[in-house]
Amino acid sequence: MKKTLIALAALAATASFAQSTVTISGIVDVGVKSVSNVAPGAAKLSVGSGNNNRIAFGVTEDLGGGLKALANAQMRFDPASGTTEGSNNRPLFQGETRIGVSGGFGTVMLGRGLTALQLPNGGNSDPWGVSTVAGSVYAAGFATDYAYGGEGRIDGGVWYTSPSLNGLTISASYSPKTVALTSGFSGKSTSVNALYTNGPLVVGLGNEENRAGDTITQLYGNYDLGVAKVFASNATVKGGTTAERAGLTLNATSAAVPTGGAATQVAAGGKITNNTVGVTVPMGAISLRAGYSVWNGNGAPGQKDDNKLGFGVKYDLSKRTYIYSDVASQTRKNNSAGVSPATNNSKVSSFDLGVAHSF
Repeated sequence: MKKTLIALAALAATASFAQSTVTISGIVDVGVKSVSNVAPGAAKLSVGSGNNNRIAFGVTEDLGGGLKALANAQMRFDPASGTTEGSNNRPLFQGETRIGVSGGFGTVMLGRGLTALQLPNGGNSDPWGVSTVAGSVYAAGFATDYAYGGEGRIDGGVWYTSPSLNGLTISASYSPKTVALTSGFSGKSTSVNALYTNGPLVVGLGNEENRAGDTITQLYGNYDLGVAKVFASNATVKGGTTAERAGLTLNATSAAVPTGGAATQVAAGGKITNNTVGVTVPMGAISLRAGYSVWNGNGAPGQKDDNKLGFGVKYDLSKRTYIYSDVASQTRKNNSAGVSPATNNSKVSSFDLGVAHSF
């Protein structure tokens, strides 16, 4: 009798989960990094991550009638210390915690994650995405949310992604979360993006406003020529008003650009333009990468003027494991006077060598 009950329970459990799929994926990336110009007392040589190390859990359940339930949770961690990403300042599930449904109408998700603009632009606008010392995916000065871990992500958000219509996908994200400000201002986050994919061509256009009133408008894309893939991006960042920032603590860093020094956000009422070009050249198991980025803040206080040149090579040991090495040279102009590397016309040279495995 007991065996029969156990068998029936196992059968019922199997039936209830038959339409559900659970996946576990992620990446572990560790390398050696050298930066020539660092803050006093900081180490020039370090062992750490070149990419964003993560473990992701995904759940899909078929609800019938063309509907599916979705849930995603992504942990981010520092492989050199075993702690959570950002020296334990960021959330344990820094990457994503969202749940929603999809169907013929598109996809609706709720929770925490990359905004509508930040989700697709990384791999589509830069040869490195957000990885290695050479990457430059974000326009300097813009942080999606000024809370720790707010680089590209929002808390308490709602997302909508449309079905693809002849290669065109429209997405939007919104967070009504109220930020406690001394001025009484109630910040919100909005982001919209259009992504067009047609064979070798990918083009995206998006606009985003964070809780401090800062905005970014970005046009980006790439084209696969077969022998090479070329990338390009143009972005404009504008700072919110002083009143909108009153009471905010600007904890989030503001892009990949400040390698070797502290990141600073766009000044209140300020403006920064960002242009990037890049290329990847596949050669069997080897891929060559190159990119150049320019940030122009017109020399105004708080508006960094930078340019950055990067080169890299990636060698695939298998479909899941690769080694990489990159070099980058960055020149900063019209920065605030003070201690190197934030001083005017300072130069930063960077090098990395690492190995990564995705699963």
